[in-house]
Amino acid sequence: MNSTDTAKLSILITMTAFVGVGMFVLKNQVQALEGELNRINASIQEDVKSIHVLKAEWSHLNSPQRLRSLASKHISLNPVRAEQIINYSELPFSYENRKENRRIVAQQNINRQAARNKELKHLVKAQR
Repeated sequence: MNSTDTAKLSILITMTAFVGVGMFVLKNQVQALEGELNRINASIQEDVKSIHVLKAEWSHLNSPQRLRSLASKHISLNPVRAEQIINYSELPFSYENRKENRRIVAQQNINRQAARNKELKHLVKAQR
């Protein structure tokens, strides 16, 4: 064999070895990435299950019957009566223009509003 054939053969063997080693490294990298992908997919599935459980718990905690029973148990609220509802524009804020003590004027406003509420109660009773 002459030297050019030997050089070609050695280059061919070397290139084959490099390709083989490259394929081995690439195969290992692909397997590692597939393993990581499987771990991520499993984690996603666990998160989806957790979200499903949390949604079920949330719908239970926000059920109207449960909230109604808790509210009646822990909060002593009475239904709003018609005479309790007024417009903001009807509130008398006259202390802004006067030089009097704010507390006295506020008390006068409250007394005036209470008298008006009594009148409204009498009207509501009369209408029934």
